[in-house]
Amino acid sequence: MNRIASVVLLAAMASGCAAAQAKVPAERPALDVPAAPPRVIERTVQETAPPDPVPEVPPPPVAVARPRPQGPARETAKAEPKPETPVDAPVVPAPVPAPVPPLLRTPQTADSAGAARQVSELLERANKALASINYQSLTKDRRAEYENVKLMINECEQAVKAANFEKALSLADKAERLANGLQTR
Repeated sequence: MNRIASVVLLAAMASGCAAAQAKVPAERPALDVPAAPPRVIERTVQETAPPDPVPEVPPPPVAVARPRPQGPARETAKAEPKPETPVDAPVVPAPVPAPVPPLLRTPQTADSAGAARQVSELLERANKALASINYQSLTKDRRAEYENVKLMINECEQAVKAANFEKALSLADKAERLANGLQTR
């Protein structure tokens, strides 16, 4: 029985190998790639015409500030003839400067004196923390962090001078946290 099963199994395996043959792909003609065309680069000289002349713009009229006369001199000021303005020159109104927008304050910086005091306290604590650190014993990375804290303190002082208390508070807080982090490591 074993022999019959092995012969049947062997026959099944042999028939599978006989039927499974790779198909040979059909032969296709080779593609002929044409040669690259010769490269000829011609220089073209473009003659540039001189730019069209621009008519000269008349200078804007200059407003002359007159001192204000007092009392009887007022009557003589009215008697003076006005200087003539050329009729052909268009009158260009002077540009109006943009109004300065009011400073917007957050609830933390609504009181500028209080915000400035809070910033100065944070900066004082950060400076004390930096003063207690031995710069020479720091690693290269920690020295870079030390310098960054110093830059933040300087930038914070500039923000206080510009009355940008929101930015100053943020920088002072970061500077203090980084300086304290340098102390504890």
